[in-house]
Amino acid sequence: MQTVNRKIKQTAILLLLGATLLAILAGSSTFISFRSNAAFEKTIAERQLRRTAADLLSALQDAETGQRGYLITLDPAFLEPYQGARTRIPELRAALEQRLVMDPRRGEDLLAELDALIDLRMGLIETTLEAAGAGDVPTARAIVGQGQGKPAMDRVREVLGEVIAASDIRTSALVSVQGRMNRWLQVASVLGGIAMLAVVGSAFVLLARQLRALRAAEDQLRRLNVGLEGRVQQRTEDLMRANQEVQRFAYIVTHDLRAPLVNIMGFTSELETALKPLQAYVLADGETVTEDNIRDARLAAAEDLPEALAFIRSSTRKMDGLINAILKISRDGRRELKPERVDLKALAEQAAASVAHQLGETGGEAQIDVKVPPLVTDRLSVEQALGNLVDNAVKYASPGRPLRLKIRAVPDGPRMVRIEVEDNGRGIADTDHERVFELFRRSGSQDQAGEGIGLAHVRTVVRNLGGEITLRSVHGQGSTFTLHLPVDLRAVLETVRT
Repeated sequence: MQTVNRKIKQTAILLLLGATLLAILAGSSTFISFRSNAAFEKTIAERQLRRTAADLLSALQDAETGQRGYLITLDPAFLEPYQGARTRIPELRAALEQRLVMDPRRGEDLLAELDALIDLRMGLIETTLEAAGAGDVPTARAIVGQGQGKPAMDRVREVLGEVIAASDIRTSALVSVQGRMNRWLQVASVLGGIAMLAVVGSAFVLLARQLRALRAAEDQLRRLNVGLEGRVQQRTEDLMRANQEVQRFAYIVTHDLRAPLVNIMGFTSELETALKPLQAYVLADGETVTEDNIRDARLAAAEDLPEALAFIRSSTRKMDGLINAILKISRDGRRELKPERVDLKALAEQAAASVAHQLGETGGEAQIDVKVPPLVTDRLSVEQALGNLVDNAVKYASPGRPLRLKIRAVPDGPRMVRIEVEDNGRGIADTDHERVFELFRRSGSQDQAGEGIGLAHVRTVVRNLGGEITLRSVHGQGSTFTLHLPVDLRAVLETVRT
């Protein structure tokens, strides 16, 4: 769940960064577009200014051309260009004033000079045309021949040429600005497209990862549910098995502890019976003691009392041994386990070394074959289990046959290890395979000392480690005890806590 939340947070951050980048690019594009539009509008204004100045110069030239043509030919058709120019010049002059806004001070001076020049030139043209119209053509031609209007016209060409040249320079600069803006706009568009593709692609990648993470989480949850059901079923089975063992334990304890108590109670009655002749003899207080009383008293003192005391003493020792065995199993069952790194081969060699002397006396041998890495488990529990199994192998060796003891360890799946302790001793009958693991129960001839708690103790410590012990045996040929232990006790303890 934490992984999914982290992925969602990463996606949100990525989308926020992508949105910020797109906003920056969009703002930049908008700014560049506004700058480009402003440059374009100024370029249009400069073009209009240039055209107005050129049109004004052309109109003045048309007026001058119409004047000269009429004075030379006296053809009224040449007055048409003059009349048209005379009408257009005021309009063009007003348009020029409106468009000279880039430099108002320069525009005012230029217009003042231009007005004087136009008035001068148009006045000369009107004067010559009026003279010609009045029939004084030589005078009008003489005025033209003197070139009085030429300086004014030349100056008009210079002024309007300056206006056109300045407009061309500004237009060129504006075109350059507009070109740069267009290039920046192209760059911004390309970057925006790349950023969009990157954001969308990253979003798809993260979305795919999230979907995979969600599917993995669902699969893990499904496996956990299956594992939980399995653990519940396993714990239910463990609880049922533990309940059955408690019932068997209660029966065994009740039965085995009851037998010594019955013996004690019975021989207590014997003591009471044996005490009566003694009392009759010792407490006679001067009364006559018969021969029968004397004989009974001596028999009680010599036989009955010692026998009863011996049986009572034996029964109490039996009860003490049983109680101590129960306390030992109880203490081991409640002992806190301490997981640590344990070299199983070293423990096996240690267990074999503890019985090396007994093996040597009978010509026996021990073989160690451990093919597993170190475990994380409770060292003392494994030492006790291996030590007990090895001791039993030596204790119940087959008479007249050298003992062959083998300790093997191999992996048993990814999380378990299998430890086998094999011998060629007496073996155990099929009917006793389960019975030998019960408290105070033994198999075969009872020619060895013991209370029958060893294998019960081994099963207890192995189950505390999260494992199990099983038995394969053929009577008269030997036995193989197998310990199934987890590789890492910490995982078992964590599962138990949850």
